[in-house]
Amino acid sequence: MPVIDIAELMTPLGPFERAPSIAVAVSGGSDSLGLGLLLAEWVQARDGRLIVLTIDHGLRPEAAAECARVAEIFAAIPGCSAHILHWDGDKPAHGLQAAARGARYALLAEWCRSHGVLHLAVGHTADDQAETVAMRQAHGSGPAGLAGMAALRPEQGVRLLRPLLSVPRGAIRDWLRARGRDWIDDPSNELTKFERVRVRQGLNAEEARGLLEQARQRGEERDRLERSAAALLAEAAQLHDGGYVSLDLEAFLAARHDVQATALRQVMLSVSGADYAPDLAEILSTVATGAVAPRTLGGCLLQTLQGRLCVFREAAAIAAPVQVAPGWAGLWDNRFGLRVAGGLSPAEEWRIGPLGEVGLRQAVDRFGIRLKRHPMPLPARRALPALWRGGHEGELLVSQPHLHLGEGLAAWAAPRHTVTTCGFTVAAGRPHTIYSSVPS
Repeated sequence: MPVIDIAELMTPLGPFERAPSIAVAVSGGSDSLGLGLLLAEWVQARDGRLIVLTIDHGLRPEAAAECARVAEIFAAIPGCSAHILHWDGDKPAHGLQAAARGARYALLAEWCRSHGVLHLAVGHTADDQAETVAMRQAHGSGPAGLAGMAALRPEQGVRLLRPLLSVPRGAIRDWLRARGRDWIDDPSNELTKFERVRVRQGLNAEEARGLLEQARQRGEERDRLERSAAALLAEAAQLHDGGYVSLDLEAFLAARHDVQATALRQVMLSVSGADYAPDLAEILSTVATGAVAPRTLGGCLLQTLQGRLCVFREAAAIAAPVQVAPGWAGLWDNRFGLRVAGGLSPAEEWRIGPLGEVGLRQAVDRFGIRLKRHPMPLPARRALPALWRGGHEGELLVSQPHLHLGEGLAAWAAPRHTVTTCGFTVAAGRPHTIYSSVPS
């Protein structure tokens, strides 16, 4: 009978709790179903629990029955529970796979955060890794991108685990067949309008092996680089409550150029909430002079202040204000979690948007606050979330919690990308270990 040693695959992804709680995304396809069943054995041996999350994307009429079938399989296994999540709302006409992927991770991470589950496993295999490297190679990715997917990385507040990255899809299917388990074949996996499908169909076994070896070598290089960047962030970075990061310039400039680039890229992703950071060559050359005049890049505003390189959110890059109702709660600008008080009048018009210059003027004129000597730098204040009342012509600032203005809005840090690389997350200037290794 085919053997896949899930304990061996999970060991480098630790540490785990004594009785671990693991969430796993299961679509019903062979890869995710195999991972779910393997993890069910793994948690049972450790007196833990497995939470199976399956998503109905609302794209195919068969999806509801398939999700129900997944839930039925795992509900019958001791130590397992299953939950069906839904991607509601309109679906884009273009970029559907990317949009579905983004929605899927958002739903999975939100469920895990709200239920106190730290570990989220997904079923990417060696085949997926080879396809990813081939696509990145075709798009001109650099060395870090050509390392492929990491087996472990932070994702929206959870530890995203990929235990099967070294396991071929064929081995998983053999393992399932030996146990009499059937899986669901998603017909969209055969649609050549999707780039991944075209790449999959064009790759032969020898090419795939070569791509995987390249990913392994690049992954080792990326791992060493990220560990160095982690040490730099732990020493030099401070994540401020106002949603910006500052780096001790002397410590930053003492690091190797590639370590500087990796650390600054991580910081900018955290502050901007973007998926990708821009080319940093020019800004790093400017930073090397020891002084950076305010400049915008990749949704951030960078400048040096009092011997520190500060990375602020660019206020002008923040999306338009969102209309909210009393009691609303959610993420804003990929940086803050917000909650609007439920006792506000539902007859009024309420919006959440950046404080900006208008809000700063109202803070002085209406609230009487003195901001000239406020310890939070001006660029950070401009990009803070604020609750507004009324239409655009006569909006009034109601609340800004960081500056203690008014009431009605609560805020807490919730960055999409934690300021972390390979083992450390930085908060209030202190490093906290969140995992011990990042296999690539």
